[in-house]
Amino acid sequence: MGQGKFINMYVYIMYGDCNMARQISVSNEVYEMLLERKGKKSFSEIIKECLGPKDKRAEIMKLAGILKDNREDLELLKKQIEAERESNYGRKFEW
Repeated sequence: MGQGKFINMYVYIMYGDCNMARQISVSNEVYEMLLERKGKKSFSEIIKECLGPKDKRAEIMKLAGILKDNREDLELLKKQIEAERESNYGRKFEW
């Protein structure tokens, strides 16, 4: 992987009969996540699946309160969020 914090990638977007390419920058972490899901699909297909119609995505409200009885996992998640935010944005996350 590159030495930098971000990777440039080309995304091909299809609107009707028109194909357009756009260059976007994503963090190495996001690139690795996309790469894990990719398989034989294109990056555009993976991104489209993640951002597609709401009925095709997981309903986020189903996750509300899922860790309320598991304090240990909740604290671990908070620490991971804090570390990732500081790494990506150079600032601490205030709870």
